[in-house]
Amino acid sequence: MSARTIYPDCPTELSEEQISAYWSDGFLAFENALSPAEVEESRQGLIDIARSFAFNDEVAEYRPMTGADSNYGGASFRSRSSKCFVQLEPGYEPSPDKLDELVLNVRKTQDFQDEAPVFNRIYTSHPRIQGVVRSLLGQAVERYQTMALVKAANGGVEKPWHQDNAYFAVENMDQVIGTWIALDDATAENGCMRVMAKAHKLGPLRHHHTFDCEIVTGRIDPALAIPVELKSGGMLVFHGNLPHQTPVNSSSNCRRALQYHYRSTSNSVISKDAYYKVFKEADGTPASCKAALPELF
Repeated sequence: MSARTIYPDCPTELSEEQISAYWSDGFLAFENALSPAEVEESRQGLIDIARSFAFNDEVAEYRPMTGADSNYGGASFRSRSSKCFVQLEPGYEPSPDKLDELVLNVRKTQDFQDEAPVFNRIYTSHPRIQGVVRSLLGQAVERYQTMALVKAANGGVEKPWHQDNAYFAVENMDQVIGTWIALDDATAENGCMRVMAKAHKLGPLRHHHTFDCEIVTGRIDPALAIPVELKSGGMLVFHGNLPHQTPVNSSSNCRRALQYHYRSTSNSVISKDAYYKVFKEADGTPASCKAALPELF
């Protein structure tokens, strides 16, 4: 990662210098947040979820692909007993007799924390992750969202520039933190996170919908992006208003990551309509993903 430090080990409590760097830059990065055993257990857990959901009508509802030119359009399998779902790459047509191929073409698994013990353990009680989050949000922390983000080899799709707070609805945007944990070595070639240092201080930026929800052209300069390359087990911690993006996977290997969001307990969730008055540009224009396309949310 150019111009910024990746700390070699993830602590259980941040130093004052690290806390200051987070609020200044909008992010921190660490190696060794997860052990190799935790990484391997997480990889296998994602495979197991996909295989157990795929074409298993008692467990999950199959929803066919709706379009190959949109990140929203991939086929999905949605749990009948929880909020968990597995979404495939747009343009990939799954087949029940090709499950080994299917698991390599997952794009996203969401709300999966209760599908395997390892995911709940990492999310709720991992000493290093909890220590970092509590150093920034205080001891009273709520779990907010879970996603496993995957880029298939040789073309896994881009996630365009966005702010995660554009998807959420909370009273205090400063009190939302994302943690992005690499399950494979994350490189510029295979689609590592790219961030816009200090741009969280710009506040909410207007989003619109193209092939995905993204920041309107001209609000930020992508030439200033910093790629955050991490070894498997490494973690990026970032502010909810920090613009970030992941490019197409141009490598021959899959790239997997866990993404957990947290908010302070005092930071109440509000309605998405009420959030229009919170997540807005300086002129008062609502800037969230829902404001840009209400029928999608």
